[in-house]
Amino acid sequence: MFRHFVPTVALMAIALTTGPLSAGHTRPAYLDGCQSMDGRYVVTAEPIKEKVGKKETIKWKYHWKDTKENKTLSGWLTGPRGLGHFDVTYGHLFVPPGGETFALWLPASWAESDTPHPKGNQGKFSDELVKNPAFGSRLTIYKKTGEIVKTYGMRDLLKPNEWLYVNWVQGNMYWLMEYPEVMKGGEPARCGWRYYRVSPDYTVLEFVIGPNSDAVHKIKSEPKEVQNYRRTVRVQLTDGVLLDPNVKIADVNKIPIKPFRDALITRGDAKGFQASLDPLRVTGKFIAAEPK
Repeated sequence: MFRHFVPTVALMAIALTTGPLSAGHTRPAYLDGCQSMDGRYVVTAEPIKEKVGKKETIKWKYHWKDTKENKTLSGWLTGPRGLGHFDVTYGHLFVPPGGETFALWLPASWAESDTPHPKGNQGKFSDELVKNPAFGSRLTIYKKTGEIVKTYGMRDLLKPNEWLYVNWVQGNMYWLMEYPEVMKGGEPARCGWRYYRVSPDYTVLEFVIGPNSDAVHKIKSEPKEVQNYRRTVRVQLTDGVLLDPNVKIADVNKIPIKPFRDALITRGDAKGFQASLDPLRVTGKFIAAEPK
């Protein structure tokens, strides 16, 4: 077995793809880095090829940096997959104030696993289904030194009745509702941005469990209360504590908001997009492909 580094874009805010990703469900793969609200602490992710026999996979390494004291730490991440069409990763890193912890969020792609994906294209609660590790590692909180503070798989976050809304196509695995305001007149440049909100200080994550745009068509025969089901979840990103979504938050920096400032794009136009390390405040940019 050997590992070697994959070339990455500046600051390793990854937006690499393999093959044409503009058609169908799959969007360009990425695992975006983040910086703390004050810009002092930065965490980025780096894809590293790993070959076992004839099989080549991608493993992900994180790099934590204190830009004030110029200290760095590195370690391995759990959950992200590859950068291909059928082995896609949609990943987001969050860095709360102080830099002691950071979180990895995988809202719409399978978790790394040697177990085959479930057959079919729609979930239905069963012990066998919910135990499949490909549904794991949705949200993982790490210490800066790499130890895991808390990890949530879908079996930890979904109630039995909510598995009906889980559906999948190739490397895309859907279990959350889109926020409708980010899907009017286009779509976000990052696939995952449609499925969550995050607070300006990167300490509170919010998402809504219920039927996404594909699940709506699959449950048309279900009662109206099933079709109209919604459940908001909020998680504290420093320690993984589940928060009451009905409690009013006084601190404006802890109120989850739309996770990006970038303009919406036309479907298929995300190729070459590089998100900023602070997408709530700074827009990303499009990087031209290097000539072959």
